[in-house]
Amino acid sequence: FGVGKTTIMKIINNQLLKETQKFNIVIWIIVSKEMNIYKIQSGISLKMGVTLPKNEDETIRAGMLYEMLTQKGRYVLILDDLWDKLSLEEVGIPQPSNGSKLVVTTRMLDVCRYLGCREIRMPTLPKQDAWSLFLEKVGRDVLNYPDLLPIVESVVEQCAGLPLAIVTVASSMKGITNVHEWRNALNELSRCVRGVTGLDEKVLQQLQFSYDHLNDERVQHCFLCCALYPEDHNISEFNLIKLWIA
Repeated sequence: FGVGKTTIMKIINNQLLKETQKFNIVIWIIVSKEMNIYKIQSGISLKMGVTLPKNEDETIRAGMLYEMLTQKGRYVLILDDLWDKLSLEEVGIPQPSNGSKLVVTTRMLDVCRYLGCREIRMPTLPKQDAWSLFLEKVGRDVLNYPDLLPIVESVVEQCAGLPLAIVTVASSMKGITNVHEWRNALNELSRCVRGVTGLDEKVLQQLQFSYDHLNDERVQHCFLCCALYPEDHNISEFNLIKLWIA
């Protein structure tokens, strides 16, 4: 969580889309925590320009999807953010052959092993890369304040090399040059991560820090409205504003 799996896959996906001579089609599907076979089937078929019949059951749709993918020849299917074991047969995904590739991003090793995928573990950022990313997001102006630098470096360390945590905390502190504010931020982060061991928990603590630093309670309430929507839902700006007004 927050290591950068999806970001890396976006880069790979975009590169593959340019290399049209290698694969006939590249399909990207976001699965998410609430896995839905019907939704996955529909997503894959739509990427191929075909709509599966809505009134058929999943088994028949799986057979149709299997034939469609088989006829496509060499393809890349990316299943992003897979939380649970997935039966390729139930969805209608053939076992990759003849140069086709199945790529999965997941934080669960048993999911990867169940699918028989080769494991590639995402490391956290090295210290120098973490520092560079933090500076990019917080602004290089902090380098002009020598008294700030040791505190800023300690704040970066609290982010544990996690890109999402680094970006979140840096954005919260952007434009702040007061030593006391930075020291308070460091103390808050230190309290948050004390006793926390898992990477997921560390990211959530940094997100809590960012939320607490929203400078207006009304802004916090507006932010919480986004939690009313399902994960990966396309939120309408117009509808969101209506919720805020209400």
